[in-house]
Amino acid sequence: MPVDILSRLKAGPMLCDGAMGTLLYSKGVFINRCYDELNLSNPEMIRGIHHDYIRAGAEIIETNTFGANSFRLGRHTLADKVAEINRVGAQIARAEADEHNAIVAGSVGPHAINLGNFICKRMPP
Repeated sequence: MPVDILSRLKAGPMLCDGAMGTLLYSKGVFINRCYDELNLSNPEMIRGIHHDYIRAGAEIIETNTFGANSFRLGRHTLADKVAEINRVGAQIARAEADEHNAIVAGSVGPHAINLGNFICKRMPP
């Protein structure tokens, strides 16, 4: 039976998962790799991390989509896969959450554009 998050929150605090990137790194996935792309190339690893967090007591898990936007994925020539990576990331988390009556939250990170690189010119009066 699905969890009603508002009713559950009224009952007390909820435990959420932790840092997906940190766990991926600890499993040998280096920081030069696109962690979000692992939704497509290694969904078993991503689902396993969700599973481990739920086993540890997490009631809310986040999708593996923190950097799944066109700017960040573009650094890995994956900008054309934004929708697919996000969809699959949600499906992986949802599949694991459904088995354990957990809640899925979408992870959305910053676009990672350094605004200092843009030149702003003052318009004349």
